[in-house]
Amino acid sequence: MLASMFPKAVIWGPDYTTVYNDAFRMILGDKTECMGKPLHVIWEEAWSELAPIAAKAFAGEATYIEDYPLVINRYGHMEQAYFTFSYSPILDGEGRVAGVMNTLIETTGKVEAEKIAAILNAELAHRIKNTFSIIQAIATQTFRTAVESEHLKSFASRLHALANAHDVLRMGRNSSGTIEDIVDGIASSLGVKERVLLEGREILIGPKGALSMSLAVHELMTNALKYGALSNATGSVSVSWEVRWNNGDKTLVFHWRESGGPPVSPPENTGFGSRLIEMGLLGAGDVQTFYNRHGFEAIMSAPLDQIQDEGRLYNLNGQ
Repeated sequence: MLASMFPKAVIWGPDYTTVYNDAFRMILGDKTECMGKPLHVIWEEAWSELAPIAAKAFAGEATYIEDYPLVINRYGHMEQAYFTFSYSPILDGEGRVAGVMNTLIETTGKVEAEKIAAILNAELAHRIKNTFSIIQAIATQTFRTAVESEHLKSFASRLHALANAHDVLRMGRNSSGTIEDIVDGIASSLGVKERVLLEGREILIGPKGALSMSLAVHELMTNALKYGALSNATGSVSVSWEVRWNNGDKTLVFHWRESGGPPVSPPENTGFGSRLIEMGLLGAGDVQTFYNRHGFEAIMSAPLDQIQDEGRLYNLNGQ
């Protein structure tokens, strides 16, 4: 314990006599003459929180807690601090618990930074939503004729898909969202959540992947509403995804299957929506489409590392 560079203390015997190393001394702040004192004396102000944890360890059960909040007094005033620590029983020669090893690190700075980031993230999300609303208002004023109104509907719907992607990214602790969140969010916004069946384990994807997938799924779902399985009252869509190995690399395979709808056939004209689907995931993989008698089917695949990329690396041109 004394030789460790990690903050450690040994709590010994029924009196909780505490000895610690130099790294632990930094945790104590301005507290003095603590060596050899009972643990409940050293942390008197937080003992109501620590006592059950210590008792559990002395009963033979180890404890590990991350970012545990404690209000302590080590600089002459009470402060909110956070610690990640473990209490591990120390057995004597006869197998009885004689003491407890306390290993810890203070995480106050990290927890506070995460709180600030969450506030900034929420503010940024609010501003992005406002920007989307402004764009929608500009489009409404721009597309005024009856013919243009159909273009407005398509534009607004795609804009909503992008907004949904931003919301999905904001829900995670970092800038990643899950495939299920994206598909479920689009299905909910179009009112067909109950008719879209999802199957696949939780897979996080990065910002670029989330935006690309949102646009592709939105086009697939709106096409299903207009011409496919969701255009009647009985059809349904099955969406599944999995990770496969392809030439030594992990590949995400996204499978869209429609059933119960009217017969489908390849479109005579290829519009922007069809091109979005043909681009697939990130435009960096393979897309297969099948116009089966029982319903439309699409299989999209792309390298998993590109789908999950956070997109934070920049080249010398800043791009």
